[in-house]
Amino acid sequence: MNIIQTTLAAAACCGFLAVSASADLMWDEAIDGDLSGDYLNPTQLYTKGVNNHVIFTTIGAAENGGDQDREYFTFEVAEGYQLEAIILDNFETDPETNLGFIGVATGNVFPTSPEAPDVTQLLGYYLPGMDDVGDDILQAMGNGGGSQGFSGALGAGSYTFWAQETGPSTDNWDLNFIVTEVPAPGAFALLGLGGIAARRRRG
Repeated sequence: MNIIQTTLAAAACCGFLAVSASADLMWDEAIDGDLSGDYLNPTQLYTKGVNNHVIFTTIGAAENGGDQDREYFTFEVAEGYQLEAIILDNFETDPETNLGFIGVATGNVFPTSPEAPDVTQLLGYYLPGMDDVGDDILQAMGNGGGSQGFSGALGAGSYTFWAQETGPSTDNWDLNFIVTEVPAPGAFALLGLGGIAARRRRG
């Protein structure tokens, strides 16, 4: 392979990696601008596949001229699909013991004001920290005290998320929303029957 072919191959490879990296990106504030801070008008996002990253920054009021930098965004899980996990791929804050806040509600607007939040209106919530990086926080959100609560994957429908900093710090987030196809009813039972039939044939 000559130098021109090598250069073209390298460029093609880099292009493929760039497309692959952006294919699962729902929103990146560094590229797409600030997410909405209005709970009645969240930023509308669209899922891209199984992996759906939302990358953003939240800033405490003391660090932001007295204004809390909150983020609100919404997206729809299509019929036949489910929100299976929310992986906290990155959470950077200082001090390291600081916690953020993320809440979820059904519908395409957030049902409660951040100035006087009614936790009973939330489907769930969680206070993530740096120790949670790499973990699925969806079920922890479902266990948020006083919220409506849930267990397992979230089914088809619209969901709105609220994220913010809980103190004076600045937090950098990377959330990966894992959306998968709902298994067909009876699929596992059919697999089991197939195994029984195979054992009978061998017998």
